[in-house]
Amino acid sequence: MSAACERGFSSEELLSLRFPLHRACRDGDVGALRSLLAVSSPTDISLEDNFYGWTPLHWAAHFGKLECVMQLVQAGVGVNISTTRFAQTPAHIAAFGGHPRGLLWLIQVGADYNIQDYVGETPVHKAARSGSLDCLNVLVSHGAKTDLRNASGLTAAELALAQGFRQCSQYLCSVQNHRLNGFYTNGIASGLYRDNLITDGLNGYMGTNRKRSHEESDHGGIKKPRTDDSSFSQLWALMA
Repeated sequence: MSAACERGFSSEELLSLRFPLHRACRDGDVGALRSLLAVSSPTDISLEDNFYGWTPLHWAAHFGKLECVMQLVQAGVGVNISTTRFAQTPAHIAAFGGHPRGLLWLIQVGADYNIQDYVGETPVHKAARSGSLDCLNVLVSHGAKTDLRNASGLTAAELALAQGFRQCSQYLCSVQNHRLNGFYTNGIASGLYRDNLITDGLNGYMGTNRKRSHEESDHGGIKKPRTDDSSFSQLWALMA
């Protein structure tokens, strides 16, 4: 990357020239992606970029481009493909980015939602780190573990609290308490959060009722749980 930049290429030009699959996934350009996949080798579709060390599938997961995610998996990209540098899967990236529909689809086709990255964090930790209550709901409803600790010794609930997402922390603590007391069965916490769920049209996707989440948020200096998409500027927080 540095050599190309030294020759006067901008990052955007470099992305277009050397990583067209990644750019198509960033932009959600399904037509371009299909055309590129038709002439790409298995090496091309799993290539890590020089910016974040992500494959095209990681880019699609981060930006919430579900159609691109589907195209790549159908083209043979492993749903649990892990980055060399940070050992993060698309599920980690989607959870941190706050994309519950993409995360749900990945889980439905075999994504490991309990896998830990290089700092010991699971997708539950990533959703907690970014305050995505929607993604936490998807993960918990499928039985994701909430008691795993990262390399710093923090559970997802403790991490959410440290980041200022108190509602996410309380939700995770409630899930854990219900599980310990035997009220959590078959991946569904009976009565625990059912009142906060709505269907979203993706095979019964369950996400939080956004209006209710915001109305119930604490405004006393406490961050609201995120129920919208993340911005590109938050990429580096994932690497923390």
